[in-house]
Amino acid sequence: MRIIHFCMIAVFLLLSGCSAQNELDEILILSGIGIDEGEHGGVKVILKATNPQASTSGHESGGNNQAPSYTFVSEGEDVIGAFSNVNELLGRKPFFAHISALVVGEEYARNQGVKELIDYMERHYEIRDSYLFFIAKGEKAETIMNLFTPIENSSVFTMERMVAIPGGAHGMQDGIKLEDFIKWTYGDNRDPVALGVEKVDKEIKSTNVEILNNIEGNKNAVRLTGLAAFQNNRLKDWLTAKDTLGYALLASHTSETLPYSIPCNEGEGTVGFNLKEMEKDFKPKIENGKLTYVINLKAQIILEGFTCPLKLSTNQGVDDLQQLINKNLEKDLTSSLKKAQELQLDYFGIRNQLFRNETKKWEKVQDKWDELYANMEIQAHVNTYLESPGARVDNNEEKQ
Repeated sequence: MRIIHFCMIAVFLLLSGCSAQNELDEILILSGIGIDEGEHGGVKVILKATNPQASTSGHESGGNNQAPSYTFVSEGEDVIGAFSNVNELLGRKPFFAHISALVVGEEYARNQGVKELIDYMERHYEIRDSYLFFIAKGEKAETIMNLFTPIENSSVFTMERMVAIPGGAHGMQDGIKLEDFIKWTYGDNRDPVALGVEKVDKEIKSTNVEILNNIEGNKNAVRLTGLAAFQNNRLKDWLTAKDTLGYALLASHTSETLPYSIPCNEGEGTVGFNLKEMEKDFKPKIENGKLTYVINLKAQIILEGFTCPLKLSTNQGVDDLQQLINKNLEKDLTSSLKKAQELQLDYFGIRNQLFRNETKKWEKVQDKWDELYANMEIQAHVNTYLESPGARVDNNEEKQ
């Protein structure tokens, strides 16, 4: 009897409707969120919504032109108000589960900071924080969100693809997510960084779907820039592409293979190569009250491009090339750390490393952190080995 009773309950549960779920024709699927300063102060929220009625080419099957996505803008006195006012614009319930990017305008990041935004994103029960986090360099987030980019038809999907490319995004494997930013800020006592993005051709307006018919892809393309460095939740400065590569290496954000290029001696050409099979040991240490950061890097190199006047058919030529690469990598990595010192920012997480690895020594000197960091010595040791010169050994024929 109890078995029959149990079966009847199970059938009833299986046949019951999903009243707590939303139907597809009742929701608006969002792919990205943008944040800017409002026209009269306050906050502007830009929601990028996917258009399910448009095909991948941007046309509805019935023949009427349809954009592949639309943006909706809402303003409020603060982040909460701007998001609350979204409901006045939409005929469907916003669906946040498929968001892949958050883009914040540079002015907002500098002037208002992202503390209030992060607090809202973390508390909202429908918005997760595992999506990519971008700062629009010299742009409003709205400009980036409104772009119809080549191939993907959407700036959000294009940025997501750029980050996913191995060795792309200045070596930043998997990019930087909002959850990384939050962890560094509140969990690791570390100044956070975010990915930078900008419009390639700032003079061309790319908000009309007809721009997709233009063969010149740069006119409506976006590109990733150096990292945006933050202090107290406000944007402080931008890192160069080289400093960003150094950050990717030192912060272990790189993939297994990293594309790199350096100049030859006295501007005689360029060496392009891939770093692979990297053995990395980067750590700070405190000795006699002095802070030193030690860089030890070993890696194999495979040439991709080579215009230096070196003879790779000789042992001396190969050795000279390896020394040239070692010297430049040591210089670049040292420069990346010095940039952080100049900004008085610890986005490499040196304080956290000292706390975890040299706890007793750190407790004795932590009150003198600013002085220690400003006078930190950097010791860089790079050792590379040429695995393959490519199909051709010597680069150029001698002039006759």
